[in-house]
Amino acid sequence: MAGRIAFGSSWLRIEDTAVFGPGRAKIARRFARRVFTLPEVESLELEPSRGCALIRHRTAKTGVDAFRRRLAAAVDVEEEGRADRDLPQWPADSPVTLHRHDDLISLFRIGSAANGWLELRHPSLRGNAVRLRTIEAALGALDAVRRVSGHAASGTIRIRYHAGSLEPAALLRVAEGLLIAETASCIPEPAAVDFRVANASVGLGAVGELMLPLATPLAAGLLVAGNLRVLQDAGKQISHGKLGVAVFHTALLACSIATGQVLAYALTEWSLRYWQQNWRKHLTRETRALLEDNLPVPAQTVLLSPEGIESRVASSDLRAGDRVKVSAPRIIPVDGVVLAGQALVQESSLRGHPGLVRKTAGDEVLAGTVVANGSLDIQAVRTGPETRAAGLTRQVLDTASLMHADRTMRRRAEELADRTVFPTLATAGVGWAVGDLITVGAILHQDWVSGPDMVLPMETLRAMRLAWRAGALLKSASALARMKDSDFVVIDGDLPGLLDPQLELAEVASQAPYTDTILRHAAGAGLFLGDERAEALARSCAQRGLVVREPELLSLDANAVEVRSGRHTVSLTGALSHSEAVTAPLRMRIDGTDVAELRFTYSHRPRASQTLASLRALGMRQIFVVSSRPEAETAELMRRLGADLSGGGLNAEQKIRFLRGLKNRGVRATLVGDFDKESEMAGEAHVAVGLVNPLGDSGPCDIALLSESLDPLVALMELARSHDANVVSACRMAAIPNLLCIAGAFAGILNGITSGIIANLGVVNVDRRLRRNLQMAKVRRVPLLR
Repeated sequence: MAGRIAFGSSWLRIEDTAVFGPGRAKIARRFARRVFTLPEVESLELEPSRGCALIRHRTAKTGVDAFRRRLAAAVDVEEEGRADRDLPQWPADSPVTLHRHDDLISLFRIGSAANGWLELRHPSLRGNAVRLRTIEAALGALDAVRRVSGHAASGTIRIRYHAGSLEPAALLRVAEGLLIAETASCIPEPAAVDFRVANASVGLGAVGELMLPLATPLAAGLLVAGNLRVLQDAGKQISHGKLGVAVFHTALLACSIATGQVLAYALTEWSLRYWQQNWRKHLTRETRALLEDNLPVPAQTVLLSPEGIESRVASSDLRAGDRVKVSAPRIIPVDGVVLAGQALVQESSLRGHPGLVRKTAGDEVLAGTVVANGSLDIQAVRTGPETRAAGLTRQVLDTASLMHADRTMRRRAEELADRTVFPTLATAGVGWAVGDLITVGAILHQDWVSGPDMVLPMETLRAMRLAWRAGALLKSASALARMKDSDFVVIDGDLPGLLDPQLELAEVASQAPYTDTILRHAAGAGLFLGDERAEALARSCAQRGLVVREPELLSLDANAVEVRSGRHTVSLTGALSHSEAVTAPLRMRIDGTDVAELRFTYSHRPRASQTLASLRALGMRQIFVVSSRPEAETAELMRRLGADLSGGGLNAEQKIRFLRGLKNRGVRATLVGDFDKESEMAGEAHVAVGLVNPLGDSGPCDIALLSESLDPLVALMELARSHDANVVSACRMAAIPNLLCIAGAFAGILNGITSGIIANLGVVNVDRRLRRNLQMAKVRRVPLLR
């Protein structure tokens, strides 16, 4: 075996990127299966980023050489080693440590596993009480588990369970599945906010204010030393004729030192750091909630043996080829194919289509979607980190973890804060003219800086939630801001589905005069059809201003649905034809009496043409279609889509040159294309909108569409137009307390400390507004389809 090997009396380290490096997860797993055939092996650490493995073993000094020979033999033989199910699952290309306890191999270090007790320890749980409580709650919900207690100080979980109902290995796999799920949704925190200088300044300032006046100069010196960079930035701003936040802080620091209000400045600086830390923690919590709401992961699922015997296993223990049974209201744990059964599935968070979708034998289903009605037998195709849901999760985490470093967002926060500097300094100048430096200090202790720093990331996260509901995933924190500035759309004509027609309700054939009532009842029952007829009925109701309410489902079969709507029983019967010319009608019955026949047809205009027309109504000036198709075909495509211009016969390089030309002319273009195939095009667009592939990836784009439909572009543009207004509105929640600081300063009743306390009430108002906006974004205030 090639590579470098080092060893000690109780350990052996192997470096070989061909076995342990990135992209070698299957080879590394096979290595682990072979290594753990040796009972002396206590643990195995895999580090893909460094391409190495560390084996720790318990061997007598006299037997070390013999152990190494047996280890070499175990690794080199053709046998697979231990069964794959004996090992836990872990994310590909992630560092992991596998521990042995008797015959159990786990991600946890196992303290005990006997007599109905299981003690587990993991370093990622140490000091993380929130994460520990989440796993505790999930384990405590299992039927066989009697009690769960967690200890954050040591990162330990102790589980008391009914030994006759649950094997230790099965419970262990459930716990590991929860650990992996929590790890996957664990957002890397931005760089920790440094409170050391702020704490020392507050301490010295308080001592100087209350006990020892000599401590005040020390506190002042510490503040000056800690703000040297701010002072330098202030000098640069003044030299360029600009009044920014750095100038404001410099003026406040100078005034505080001159008036002896060093403690007031120290408290203000400490509060700025507090609010910065606060929004980072809030961002982590809300991103986790976003993932839990849209991409739920079940801890357990029902596994079907070849004989059809059901057993409950950890979802993380599933493999491709396994057969699982999922009944309502459960979450599907794998990407797979339906073998048997019929169900309505809610999959909008992964495919972008609103409403329920009917699934029968042969249909594809995705992990993270929810069976709302019925039951399915599914054969797993992709599991764990290979699923589409896992791919989307990685993209959300990337966006959230890099949000604090987004240049456009930081620049926007600075612009919002800079707007307040001149008015504040001018007001302070008036205060100096009519009062003294104490008045100036009270005026300057306003806080307009914390608001923008908090509002922009939180409002972006709210926009991510709303965009996801519309069928799109924001991958860049500044995507909406750039989309608002865009006035030119470029559509890649090679995208699939651009000419797909839209199913429409053509006629309601009925002798009854109350067509609106019939249509409303039909659309309510149609919510459970699970096909495009449901959308056609709902769209027809929306055009008439009719509200569709979700009725009670009574029965569902292949060609019919029956619901209870108020006092009436409503049924729809009729199979769907897959012809793109006409589809079979629906026969509608109310209380057993035939009342109408609903007839459908496919529109002559492509569905995408309506989307582009809506974009033009929102202010998009021109829409251009580029394609590798011949010029005549591209021109016909442009005409049918209702675009303005076209360019045909373009290869990838020519498309890039076209986009580069637009950029050089100052045209801010929103490009819609497939960047999984043509990644270089994304860099030439003002905003790049791509398509998500089956594995959940979308290439280097700013926004990813969850389906091939362009419909989400309209909601995205509306969201982009309202995003800035929402940001400014939230920042203004600090206005009244800051104005009170000014009024109190002129009245002579406030100093720096009291003014700073009131200013913090303004930041509290901003924080409350953000929390309320996020909460409102979580609530669906309309029916499933309207």
